[in-house]
Amino acid sequence: MKRIFCILSCLILLGCQQDNGDKPANMISQPKMVRILADIHTVEALIEQNISYPDTALMVFNKQQSEILKKHGVKQEDFKATYNYYLNHIAEMDKLYEVVVDTLSVRESRVRAAQGGQPQEQEQAPEGMVPAPVQ
Repeated sequence: MKRIFCILSCLILLGCQQDNGDKPANMISQPKMVRILADIHTVEALIEQNISYPDTALMVFNKQQSEILKKHGVKQEDFKATYNYYLNHIAEMDKLYEVVVDTLSVRESRVRAAQGGQPQEQEQAPEGMVPAPVQ
């Protein structure tokens, strides 16, 4: 959760950039973008928790991001164009991330409810990763 707020703060700082114009022709819809970003941030948190080496973490993240985009039927260039649009339209990015944060909160609540309200012992690590033991 802390990480998302840091990202939002960075995005606000980027709000001073010059407006690049209209929406890209291949822009991803907001609901789909929310699902993609929520998946990406979930994987990012798991990688951060389970992989110590930055180079390895970056390689795993890039692979996982590609798989997420494939799962959602989105091309890398469409994702980048949409994300860049939001970076240049910070008010819309703020609205987008409000929904992303809500989505992540709902997901967390569902996991906790499925575990009977017990603290989560272990996240499911992305393919090819071994989850870190709970301390």
